[in-house]
Amino acid sequence: MSETRAAEDWLIRYLVIGVVMVVATLALLYALSFDLGGFSSYSIVVSVVSVVVLAAAGGVMARDLQHWRSS
Repeated sequence: MSETRAAEDWLIRYLVIGVVMVVATLALLYALSFDLGGFSSYSIVVSVVSVVVLAAAGGVMARDLQHWRSS
């Protein structure tokens, strides 16, 4: 039973991380290419936040994969 629970937790975690990464990628694309008014402070902030979120999500995935390989 606990193995099934662990698999469900893993699936939910990666679904949430996947959604967060997709939203951050879309926000980054919007800020870099679809903001037709030029580079405003808003687009710079959105770009920086998107890159930070993508790096954090990648770090969480790398940490989880290292933990999975060691167990």
